[in-house]
Amino acid sequence: MDQFENARTVAHIFLSEIKLNKKIESADIIKVVEDPLLKLRYPDVDFDSLIEQLQSDLDVYSAEATELVEQDVKPWLNDKKASINPELWNRYKAYIKSKDGSFPVDNLDDLTDKILDKCVDPKTPGRWDRRGMVVGNVQSGKTANYTGLINKATDAGYKLIIVIAGIHNALRSQTQTRIDEGYIGRKSADFIKRKRTTKIGVGTYASETEIYSYTSTESDFNRNIATQINVPIGGKSPTVLVIKKNKSILENLIYWLDQFRSEDNGLINNIPVLVIDDEADNASVNSGDELDVKTINRLIRTLLNLFSQNTFIGYTATPYANLFIPSSWSKDLETMVKDLRLNVGEDLFPRDFIVNIPPPSNYIGAAQVFGFENQRTGEQSEGLDIIRLAEDQEPYFPRRITRDNSADLPDDIPTSLKTAIKSFILTCALRRLRGHQKKHNSMLVHVALRVAWIDQIAWVVNEQLRDYKNQIKSGQGTLLDDLKHLYQTDYFPTTLEVLDNLSYNDPKIKSHKWEEVKNHLWEAVSKIEVRAVHGQKNTRNLVYHNIEEIQYDDYDNGLSVIAVGGNKLARGITLEGLSVSYYLRTTRMYDSLMQMGRWFGYRPGYVDLCRLYTTEQLIGWYRHVTMATEEMRSDFDEMAKKNLTPKDYQLKVRTHSGMLMITSVAKMKEHEKIQLSFSGETKQTYEFDIDQDIIKSNYTALKNTLQKLKGGDIKSVKSKVSSVLWENVKSETIIDFLSSYRVKSDKIGLDVLRIYIEEQNKSEIFKNWSVGLILNTSSTVRSKTDFEGEPTLIKSFEFSDYILEEVGIASRNLNVQVGGSVLQTKGSSNAILDKASRIIDLEANVDTKEPQIKKLRADSQIPLLVLMPLDPRVSDKLDEAIPLVGFGIVFPELDHEEKFEYAARPQTEEFEESPQEDDDIAENED
Repeated sequence: MDQFENARTVAHIFLSEIKLNKKIESADIIKVVEDPLLKLRYPDVDFDSLIEQLQSDLDVYSAEATELVEQDVKPWLNDKKASINPELWNRYKAYIKSKDGSFPVDNLDDLTDKILDKCVDPKTPGRWDRRGMVVGNVQSGKTANYTGLINKATDAGYKLIIVIAGIHNALRSQTQTRIDEGYIGRKSADFIKRKRTTKIGVGTYASETEIYSYTSTESDFNRNIATQINVPIGGKSPTVLVIKKNKSILENLIYWLDQFRSEDNGLINNIPVLVIDDEADNASVNSGDELDVKTINRLIRTLLNLFSQNTFIGYTATPYANLFIPSSWSKDLETMVKDLRLNVGEDLFPRDFIVNIPPPSNYIGAAQVFGFENQRTGEQSEGLDIIRLAEDQEPYFPRRITRDNSADLPDDIPTSLKTAIKSFILTCALRRLRGHQKKHNSMLVHVALRVAWIDQIAWVVNEQLRDYKNQIKSGQGTLLDDLKHLYQTDYFPTTLEVLDNLSYNDPKIKSHKWEEVKNHLWEAVSKIEVRAVHGQKNTRNLVYHNIEEIQYDDYDNGLSVIAVGGNKLARGITLEGLSVSYYLRTTRMYDSLMQMGRWFGYRPGYVDLCRLYTTEQLIGWYRHVTMATEEMRSDFDEMAKKNLTPKDYQLKVRTHSGMLMITSVAKMKEHEKIQLSFSGETKQTYEFDIDQDIIKSNYTALKNTLQKLKGGDIKSVKSKVSSVLWENVKSETIIDFLSSYRVKSDKIGLDVLRIYIEEQNKSEIFKNWSVGLILNTSSTVRSKTDFEGEPTLIKSFEFSDYILEEVGIASRNLNVQVGGSVLQTKGSSNAILDKASRIIDLEANVDTKEPQIKKLRADSQIPLLVLMPLDPRVSDKLDEAIPLVGFGIVFPELDHEEKFEYAARPQTEEFEESPQEDDDIAENED
């Protein structure tokens, strides 16, 4: 760390001592910073900047974790705290404070206590089995969380720790490094090789407990090595293994553990084991049936079933597949592990507890990148302006790499990737300008899975980078002008925009003059190297040979790297200082899509310098899954307030309409019957096809619906200046509208909605509706005076009986995707179902709180259809005389709902993965 970061860490340690007695005030920060010893120790530090940074650090907050707990899980930790010596936790706490004084240690302390309290007290005699899950966010610090938990669990008496860390060697090795530093206290590889070990991480702090490891950063579990180590599990010294989710590794571990089983009951007795499943949604979930169990799931269950005392905790940011794990399982199911016949045991559903950890306020996740709106809670986020379109990838990068075109390797890269590389150069220079000279910088290029493609792209990218380095060093060529233009038209205004919209204060983010940036270009670009990240070790058939693992710890002055890869970059591996991502990979599974978002995480001092280059299609998918995910997280919090259980949440997720798009159908079991519910839900259009035939068809559907409303047997019509409301509308009118409304990408699920309403009608539910038409009174939007000589759109509706002539249609700030085929809303001000629209038929106003609105809707038991014609002039591709048509539906919450049974079927063509994602190809990476 540089002097500033060292001074910041020391100041935080001093402040934490003050915090023990009172709330920290600005005066306390100033007093600590002006301490003569601190100034003497760090004379080169700008102490005004340090004060500003400390104030910003202390403004970061984390919301309370929420939890669902089975009723028979009883708290025990507080009663036992006095008898537990927290020596391992204390040294871990001291270590992370020394690394980063601003790390929220107190919050981690509370969270890990909460999780440990849900585990079984390891001193409990007899047989016990506990299953739980911790839900975090992608790249939000779950490794630090479970490392803290492991330390506390060992203090409490757990003897054996098994961490199952992903499906790739690189992730397993990376996790082992974190365990070495945060738990063991020495390099595991030195211990296994019986070399003299140097204390690292927590090992530099005093502790009487010696921790042994059967695995190292260099080697996964090996039976021969385990036998040579000859350290008994369950002895005085705790033992730890960090293993890969791999068939042979798991089988070898199970076979080796067999020697410790008792002849009396066939179990390993009185050795409490804690098993942590990192990335618990990946490979661990059984996609077979109750008897035909997939390999990894079967072996993890068999491993747990060896022990009479075990706690299993899955950690994941995308838990939906885990919640589809059936509660039923075959008690008689057996499996062969080499020559051993063993019982498989219970499935991995987190039956006992789920803890949901909200990220701190300075976390940059999907909601911050893509924006979202939760209509039920009113919570919203606009998203930061850091996404750029990469729609020019062909002919170099075909949209789908198949067996037919996989041999057509690219000999150049598209302009968008060249721009992304220029962006990375600028970002590295700007970070140096902001004092980040020794920080790591990473760029992600994720285009394909196939090793041949990764190899070729890495070579071409390296050649392009070589050219850029030569131009900057010599001052020749057009690159400097290109960088200046990119800075002035993109980076400079984006920094100002981020400063206006960032939800937390970051004093390092500031605008700079071009000449300042230019002075750092050569130092920045000269450090950048290109690495090909794949599993191929033999370089004979490769054109690019820089394939060594990315080990950031080997670079004291920071590593700047462009990482070109596929699966190994898609899940688990942390790219330190990731700022620029070029991402074209498609997948039909939204949980995988979220995990591939390696750009999520913490970006202190440089979030405004981050860029995501991707396609319009992927942006749409990410926005959709963000909406569904945020809704389901709010469901979780709501259920936690009611003290409900994981089983209750499982049922809730199975009835959530958004669930159909979240995870692999295989994990829900092919053709499994799912009970769907829209009770209390809202559905609305947020994408509009730029296809004039579709726009015209939907306009016709709107006019036909309005004509039915005008001529039908309507109980009452309420007209306001900017809207018309019909009450007591028969459901057939709504069903007909949904049947005639057209979209290319049906993310709203029109058929599912229509069939659901029809099913409810059979039980006399949702037979009568309210329908609202949202208009606009502004003379600047589609009014009669805007287009002299042309009829207004309102006149074409032929609704002069209900609508004032000067009324026009609504306008929304739709995001026109460059080179794309859709327009998209963004944020609540642009949504169809804004608050005013959702309460059009209720005795409420815009100041009414969301819970009250929800209650009013539930009391009425009347669903609402909102129709909204929109001004088409947002795009020059559209006919000015034909409006876009948006709609939204608000369903009341029902006490006695007839669930809609839906058969999970293979995904539509839009969500199918290309052949490049076949398992055999993915496995070749490792």
